[in-house]
Amino acid sequence: MPRVVKLVKRKLNGNDGSWLTYHLGDDEGGSWLFHPEGTSYTGRWADGREATCFSGVPEEPGCPVLYFAPHQGGWVAAWRHTPRTAITIDLSRPVTRSGDVWGFVDLELDRWHVPDDDTPPGTDPRPRLSRHGRSVGVADDDELDDAVSCGWITPAEADRTRDEARYVADLILDAAHPFTQAAWERFEEAITRRLPAPQQPQVTLEP
Repeated sequence: MPRVVKLVKRKLNGNDGSWLTYHLGDDEGGSWLFHPEGTSYTGRWADGREATCFSGVPEEPGCPVLYFAPHQGGWVAAWRHTPRTAITIDLSRPVTRSGDVWGFVDLELDRWHVPDDDTPPGTDPRPRLSRHGRSVGVADDDELDDAVSCGWITPAEADRTRDEARYVADLILDAAHPFTQAAWERFEEAITRRLPAPQQPQVTLEP
């Protein structure tokens, strides 16, 4: 059975969410994590309120998700088939790894990619970047500006985040690691293992 890692996603406004994943292993670029359907997600608000649902999508039974966290760089990518087949990328501060608890701070800016996207031109108002027959969607750029206005991040960090977002978009558009067909194959192999929903590790360390 793969090692279980707790993944914690922190928001700039003080909210956070956490869920358990299986650590499938590392390669030269980063770490691969996976959770099957049935995995629980816990959300916590800055005022102390807490709620639990399923991970991937909140409705039972949730859905499988494959994650990639680079050894260097501020982003986390996720492969999924629900609610549609897509890759989503959270731009973030670099992932911290402390024992069996890994965490990252979400910097609001997102990228997304839908393989074989058949969306008719002009029907989706969100901006996109395109090359080699692939496209990358841009989401929540305004929320990055809002974070600067709120004093949660500096203008310099916002600029670095946009630079990182352009770098990740180039990886996707060029089908470069980790955004290759091999990642989808890794995802399918993990699904076919029929792993149970991961359980809390015996000992954890806070990041």
